[in-house]
Parts: sequence; C-alpha cells; structure tokens
Amino acid sequence: MGGFWSQKMARAAQKNCGIRLMRKESGFSLVEVIIAGTIMIILSVGLLTVFDYTIRINRGENLRMQALTVLQAEVEHYRSLKFVPGTETAADLDNHRAAELRAGTYNRPQRISADGRVFNITATVVNLSPSTVEELCRFKEITIVATPAIAETGWLANLRTDVTIQRVRSN
Repeated sequence: MGGFWSQKMARAAQKNCGIRLMRKESGFSLVEVIIAGTIMIILSVGLLTVFDYTIRINRGENLRMQALTVLQAEVEHYRSLKFVPGTETAADLDNHRAAELRAGTYNRPQRISADGRVFNITATVVNLSPSTVEELCRFKEITIVATPAIAETGWLANLRTDVTIQRVRSN
C-alpha cells in the first residue's frame, strides 16, 4: 500500500513542479503588452499619415496629367494653323495667317479630359521677332493654360497647368 501512496505523491509533486515552472515561463507581463500595443498604435498612425499624404499627392498628379492631355490637343490645334510667308502687308495678312495666330489672348472652348473632367482653356499669342508688328512677325510664342472648370479644394485649388510653344513662319 505504501507504494500506491508514494506514486500518487510523486505525481502530485511533479504536477506542482510543472505548474510552478509554467508560472515562471509564462508569456509577457501586462506592462510589456501595454508598451508593445502603444508602439504598434504609434506606428499605425504614422503609416496612415503617410498613406493619406501619398493619396493626396497622387490625386494632384492625376489632375495634372489630365490637364496635360487636354493641353496636348490644344498644342496640336495651334501647330495645325496656317502661318506661312506672304507679302507682309496688312491687306495680305488673312491669306497667310490664321486669325487665332494673331497677337492677343483667346478663350478657347472648354475641353473634356479622358476621365470626364472639364478644363477652361486660355491661349496667349505674343509676337517675338523681328518685329512685334503683326504683318512683319516671323516668330511667335504661344502660351496655353488649362484650369479645371470646377475648382478643387486645398492645395489643388490654384492648379493651373500651362505649356508654351513657339511657332516660326514656314512654307
């Protein structure tokens, strides 16, 4: 009989020893878990801030790219206009120069980009050389500006995308 009780006592001692060992080797303390959680929250907030900044910058770049596609169409329009040599007199001006290539500022029709955004277009033509007189001018600078018809908010509110081209009189 003594053997039965001694076996039971040995088993109970092993269980108590295992419980004590488990208590000593158990996971993180509550303070460690709170500190780790705080660090994770700080990192997550920082990461969300970076994502928000990236999304806003990408939105602005997308808007600028849409404006550039509209401007490319306007550049092609101005490149296709007639600007050829003539007799360099006011009477002959209409025969060798499109009216839109005369010095001045022109409001062009609104253009719609690929994503459906509407842009207001303004073109400014400046006579450069050899004279600023329209009949004698052989070199022009054309600045085309695209502005969103519906104003954006924040830093995109004043977004004006422009392109400058130069035209030389040719055959």
